[in-house]
Amino acid sequence: MFNLLNTNWKPKLLAFGVSVLALTTSAQNNFNSLELNLQRSIGLFSADTHKLQGDAYGGEISYHINTANHKSAWIQDLGVKSVDLLFNYKRMGEVNRVLGPIKGEYGDSYALLGGITLPLVNIGKTSVDFAPALGLLYAGKTWFTNQNPLLGSKLNFAARAALKLNVPVAEKTELTASLDVLHYSNGGSRVPNNGMNLANVGIGVRPYLSTKSSENKKSEDVDNGYAKNTFDFGVSVGRRGVYKSKNFLYRTGLYLGYNYRFASYMAIGTGVDAIYYHTLYDVNRNAETYQSNATSLKRWRVGAAIGPDFWMGNLAMMAKYGYYIYYDSLKPIKTYWTAGAKYKLNNWLALQGKIYIHQTEADYIGFGLMFTK
Repeated sequence: MFNLLNTNWKPKLLAFGVSVLALTTSAQNNFNSLELNLQRSIGLFSADTHKLQGDAYGGEISYHINTANHKSAWIQDLGVKSVDLLFNYKRMGEVNRVLGPIKGEYGDSYALLGGITLPLVNIGKTSVDFAPALGLLYAGKTWFTNQNPLLGSKLNFAARAALKLNVPVAEKTELTASLDVLHYSNGGSRVPNNGMNLANVGIGVRPYLSTKSSENKKSEDVDNGYAKNTFDFGVSVGRRGVYKSKNFLYRTGLYLGYNYRFASYMAIGTGVDAIYYHTLYDVNRNAETYQSNATSLKRWRVGAAIGPDFWMGNLAMMAKYGYYIYYDSLKPIKTYWTAGAKYKLNNWLALQGKIYIHQTEADYIGFGLMFTK
């Protein structure tokens, strides 16, 4: 009898166990989840020569909306695991500059972010994911509160990129380990604006909730019936902060470009940027009109750029690298790059936000409209 159990029933028990695990994993993969992650910085850095010391501590709360049943083309084609809503907190009390430190120099930070999770590797039930996110961050201290040269405003734009290791430990629970980089700055709306960068490690737990992801019908959005060839004309208005002041210098941006969309989630675009300066550099008003790498001696600067658009339904994230055709600049600046987002209101009109950058230095952010043909 004992031998019979070993020879005949053992394979059946093993098969039954595998089936239960498969059903558990399948069911788990259809549920939303809440992730709690405790974090500590392992590196801090900023632009220019500002060296930082100390450690930042904090955490992240993430609500993951499962996309297993979502039929939108870009989600299916990319294999998106979840759409994420995040709250990020950093206690920055121990962080300051090596030279000229100020106690509590940067204040604590609080961020609200939105992102996605993309699966990279699965080994058995263990998985490794890539999770980018963008949003807004509130910083406790700025140049105008204690003259720290890294942060010019309390309200900042934030970007976070994370690698996450997920290990199931129960039917509806995973342990997580993470490595991420968080950047925040104000895009040049007030200067100085060197920005803050933190590399962090974290450990957490992710329970799967009783809330199931909704099962959507085949999406009728434009990402399932996109046009391959389009032309864009964009108009935007923005402002750059005057150095160590709450005054502003305004710009108007124009863009004319062509896009070739070769997938539901990706296009390549090229076009011409033309920026009009409402205020020129005046050597007799250096403090009021100097704009670092963006200082212009003429009203217009013009450049040609190329780069990808990453489409998520009606929302696209844009990035381009360009070369100046005409720019009478105070400094020898020949190249630039842009990043931003556009949201389609219909087939011919979109809202846009776009930042112009020289090297690693933000110029300004413009907001406006994008017309598409």
